Amino acid sequence: MNSYLLDTHILIWLLRGDSRLNKNIREDIDYFQYTYYVSVETLREIVILQSLRKIEFSYNIEKIVTTLTDRQINILSTYVNHIKILEKLPVLTINGKKHEDPFDRLLISQSIAGKYTIVSSDSKFPFYKDYGLKLLINEN
Repeated sequence: MNSYLLDTHILIWLLRGDSRLNKNIREDIDYFQYTYYVSVETLREIVILQSLRKIEFSYNIEKIVTTLTDRQINILSTYVNHIKILEKLPVLTINGKKHEDPFDRLLISQSIAGKYTIVSSDSKFPFYKDYGLKLLINEN
């Protein structure tokens, strides 16, 4: 059975009802077609971005967790095996710039370790396919 890990933008777009989330992906989530996960690291990133006022997002952590539960989306904890993958994951240079985003890199590591397909619109993620990343690109 396919299991999917939603990246941060995908989760925010899902919760906001944002049209940037592909209709088919939204419907699959809404109709419980597969098993979906959100990393605890995504929750951490949202809280940090909110506290730094880098994103406008009306959901607090309690509302996010309640909504995830209602939608039957699981919260994935971070485990040592994820960190072991992270330790080996190279810091790629993409378009002349090092991809050092710690949240992206940990999500990629969790996805590789758990054999999840990550759902993302991040243009950097396809560069990690050679390292075992399975990717579903959100396209409109």
